[in-house]
Amino acid sequence: MNKFKDTLNKVGNWFKSLPSKFVKIGQWFKTIPEKVKKIGQFCKEIPAKVKNFPQKVKNYPYKELPGKAKVLLSSDGAIKLYSSLGCILISMIIGLIILIAIDPMNAFPEFLNLIAGGMTFGSTSFFAILANAAPLLCCGLSIVFANKTGMFNIGVAGQYVIGIFGTFLFALQFDCPWFVCLLMAMVFGAIWGMIPGLLKAYFNVSEVLSGIMLNWIALFFTNYSFQTYLSSCVNIRDGSKTFRLAEANPSALLPDWGLRSSTGGYFSISIIIAIIAALIIAFIIRKTTLGYQLKASGLNKDATRYAGIKDKRNIVISLAISGALAGLGASLYYLADLEQYSVQASSSLPQLPWNGIIVGFLGQLSPLGIIFATLFTSLITQGSRFMLQQSFPAEIADIITGIIVYGSGLTTFLIYIANKYWFKNKNKISLDDNPTEVIKQQNSVASIDIINQPSESNQSSAESEDEIEGGN
Repeated sequence: MNKFKDTLNKVGNWFKSLPSKFVKIGQWFKTIPEKVKKIGQFCKEIPAKVKNFPQKVKNYPYKELPGKAKVLLSSDGAIKLYSSLGCILISMIIGLIILIAIDPMNAFPEFLNLIAGGMTFGSTSFFAILANAAPLLCCGLSIVFANKTGMFNIGVAGQYVIGIFGTFLFALQFDCPWFVCLLMAMVFGAIWGMIPGLLKAYFNVSEVLSGIMLNWIALFFTNYSFQTYLSSCVNIRDGSKTFRLAEANPSALLPDWGLRSSTGGYFSISIIIAIIAALIIAFIIRKTTLGYQLKASGLNKDATRYAGIKDKRNIVISLAISGALAGLGASLYYLADLEQYSVQASSSLPQLPWNGIIVGFLGQLSPLGIIFATLFTSLITQGSRFMLQQSFPAEIADIITGIIVYGSGLTTFLIYIANKYWFKNKNKISLDDNPTEVIKQQNSVASIDIINQPSESNQSSAESEDEIEGGN
């Protein structure tokens, strides 16, 4: 009861603080002219920078490139990349062994179809890979962003489903354009993500438990809604599926620049939006105060609380943004008119958001890394359609991606092996590779020695103190 009262008091205090927040927003708008002025000054400097660029290229120290390349290729980020590629390679070898066990005669050619089936640039399969990669990338970003705060957002499937609800509610019921549907799907996903965040922050309820329960609540709520008071959005003659947007509300379709018909109906700006979302998330995590606070809360909540960072607020914000990304993924999938949502009572959640967990860990929980992990997962999923279905089931791609999930657990082990045997001397920089770096290290060591060396007065005072203690 006391916790409930404290929560109500905090909510009341938050509303009381709104005027001061509006004042801060007004102050921020006052700084816009200065920012515009700085942008103008930067633009004025561009011609001079372009003019000096050839001279900089001419004077660049190209002799240092081998040393810099050596350091780059042995960096921590590069080692993580090698470990992810190693996990993929191990998983593909295990998948090939499974194919050989099923049908040895067709195993190798069909394995090549699995890998290269959709690689032809400009083909329908190529655009299908990009179309399916866009929502998967957003779900992977949802997992990554929550993980930065130490949260495991297993409720991404429910947030994805509630994003479907928001998408079709505004696309079919209210006939809104695509950008409104996109925004509202993110809002619905953010609200659904805030629920486990609030339960975790203020009542210490496990986000895993609440996320799993909310997944099923979202699924049955969405199905029930479209079967009852939103039944006008459903085409009963088409197996109780939502109406196709191209027929019911063409303005809700994502822009395709006139290329949809020539690409089998797969091309839209969904992949562009997803990549922009990945870049924004990477910028937030690495370059903003919010990202720093979220990462600090994930590493050590007690330390951040001692430092004055509001860890509870960070948990709620993290899961809200994570839910918004999952809702964005659902909207990108259905606004591209790739599929109609079946609203019949079902006991299974969509598979796509679960695959977001795969690409999240395969991409080393990096917003940029999961772009490539997403493309690979979408590639083998599309490639499975080129395999002989009489010899191999279409689910063979799911088997391999499942193996990748288990293989992703080997990344820590592979990183340990790489640091121990292949890159054990990566921190030793020779004078020939990068002399300037060695000079900097020598100067820093010398400065440390000077700081640590006691002065003569300190030595004499220490000796006098020892004599006094000896006399006593």
